[in-house]
Amino acid sequence: MVDYEHFDCDLLIALPDTELISASELTGGLTNRCWKLTLFHPSINQIKDYVWRPFSASAQAFGIERQHEYQLLSMIADTELAPKPLQLVASVEPSAEKPTQQVIGLVVEWLPGVEATTAFSNQTLCQLQAKVHQLPLPWWRLDVHQRAEHYWQHLHTDHHTSSLFSIYHFFQSQPLPVAFDDCCCHFDLGRYNVIVPSTDDDSITRAKIIDWEYAAAGDPSLDLAMTIIANVLDIEQAVHDYCDYRALINDETVFNKQQWLTAVIAWLPWCQYLALLWYLVGYDLWQQPEYLQQALQLQQQLIQYINSD
Repeated sequence: MVDYEHFDCDLLIALPDTELISASELTGGLTNRCWKLTLFHPSINQIKDYVWRPFSASAQAFGIERQHEYQLLSMIADTELAPKPLQLVASVEPSAEKPTQQVIGLVVEWLPGVEATTAFSNQTLCQLQAKVHQLPLPWWRLDVHQRAEHYWQHLHTDHHTSSLFSIYHFFQSQPLPVAFDDCCCHFDLGRYNVIVPSTDDDSITRAKIIDWEYAAAGDPSLDLAMTIIANVLDIEQAVHDYCDYRALINDETVFNKQQWLTAVIAWLPWCQYLALLWYLVGYDLWQQPEYLQQALQLQQQLIQYINSD
């Protein structure tokens, strides 16, 4: 496939009423290398900032669909919880039989502000998680077995050690610990994906969430487990904060915290399993030693988990 991770101004030819002023590569993204764009809109005589989110070799390896991201951002545009999408960008791929369109990226609005710090409290983060779970349900869902299989197919065979095979076969043969009905899940709600007006802002009403590329329908306790791991939260306190806020916004007098705690704990090794394969795919793509280091640590933890099961 063509690598659209490196920005080319010709890619924006499909965008109406836009003139490119500048483009600069953003740092910090793990899955993708995105770009900040400054565009001029002649019809309204305004300059606005956007983010170019490519469909690249890395996005394909991680199982990301920009169409899904665009559809969800369009569905939740009125919530002010996420960046609004400008347009899905596609190119025409020539074919001997019939030309086809290939999605090459997504342009979304740039959100002013800063990445949330620990001043954005754990409690507020769990409340933000609960708000995500109230959003409209996407029509696509995350199946952990299928996602793990996708990662496995994109691994270099050098990683196929006996330990990794043991982990892979163990989890792929186990039933998923699904506990609750599907809802909208972000599946990457780290503070690194929360934008606030200032570093000391702890207001849930002003917080916005970026990087919805992994978002899908799924078990909310799985999403909460991923958030707990990503932010190194205390499990019991996080479940407590989440359940209290869910009960508040749903106007429910009874919310079984023990049921939620049990469900979250059941998902934790599955989160580690997905993370292990994710880091190995990332290492194959970018050859960054820290990816391999993270993967080896997770592999050791999961071998211990399997042997103690």
